[in-house]
Amino acid sequence: MKHKLSTALRKCVPGFFVPKLSLGTSRRGWVLALPLVLSLASLGCGLSGSLSELLGNNNPPTPTRIPLPTFTPTPANIVMIDVNAQPTSTATLEPSPTPEIFEPSPTPPPPPPDTPEPVSAAVTVTILKDMNVRGGPGTNYPVLGTAPVGASSNVVGRNADSTWLQVEYPPGSSTTGWVYAPLVQVDGNPEVVAVAAVSEPPAAPPPEESPPEESPPPAPEPPKYQFTPGAWHASENAGICHFKGRMRDEAGNFVYGYSVYVTNLSWGAISHPAGASHHYPDKNEEWDVAGIELQNCPGWWYLSVVRYECADFQARFEAQCKEFTRLSEEIPVEVVYPDEMVINADWVCHWDCDKGLYSQPLPRP
Repeated sequence: MKHKLSTALRKCVPGFFVPKLSLGTSRRGWVLALPLVLSLASLGCGLSGSLSELLGNNNPPTPTRIPLPTFTPTPANIVMIDVNAQPTSTATLEPSPTPEIFEPSPTPPPPPPDTPEPVSAAVTVTILKDMNVRGGPGTNYPVLGTAPVGASSNVVGRNADSTWLQVEYPPGSSTTGWVYAPLVQVDGNPEVVAVAAVSEPPAAPPPEESPPEESPPPAPEPPKYQFTPGAWHASENAGICHFKGRMRDEAGNFVYGYSVYVTNLSWGAISHPAGASHHYPDKNEEWDVAGIELQNCPGWWYLSVVRYECADFQARFEAQCKEFTRLSEEIPVEVVYPDEMVINADWVCHWDCDKGLYSQPLPRP
């Protein structure tokens, strides 16, 4: 060992001399001297190298073997790029995603204080004219009663289109009825009132079988006679038996030139034609038969309108003439003494009213 150490020191420091140690030197003494020797040798080697560089020592140093590097396994998320490799494509590398920046969430504003819901104003109706209050929104619901003009009530409901309004009926009570909105004065907006649930209207009763229609009375038959009776009445007269009357057309105008035949079936007489003639210029519109004896007057008599047809009327008039044309049916009348002794019998002419012996009374002389 001593020999190896001496050789090494000489390589570092030429002329270095390692003193000889006798064999008698103790092992302990050698061990203690060894550190000093190594220090001197290291210093000598260092100085020797430095002096060689300064003095231009051309002897190259002995190459020292460089230890091979060790490789650490690459984590999976790290991409290894070979800087010596040639690019094989022109694809551009996408930039790394910008790391997401987490900002703190803004503190939400405090909720607004609770605002009470507005209370809608009351809706009322005022009755403008007497009207029915019904049990539902329609005329097919029964009538509950009537509402007078000027009455007011609160609206508590409505139908879908607000054409009918449900009101307190009677006003201020817990019961309700329905009124037709277009016929009342509405104060407030009825749309704020809830739609009321209503039941279906009661079914209409089956129609009653109407009795068969009575046929209208038959139209009056046209008169069979040119003259028909008009107004008739009797009056009291104990001293005379008298038949008289007037003739008119349907318009109420006097008719002249026709006579009345009076008979009790045993005796008869014909009246002078109605209106004045040259025989009786003082006659007015009446016809008349008079001069019957009182004892012969009471009883049944028969009257009819006739056309006087005895010859030569212009020369004379004969009350007992039997030549005539009957123009009406015979109408019976009872003469009662003394209460009904004067018989007033009027007649109505329906056609040919101007075809008598004359159409106008003759002028008085």
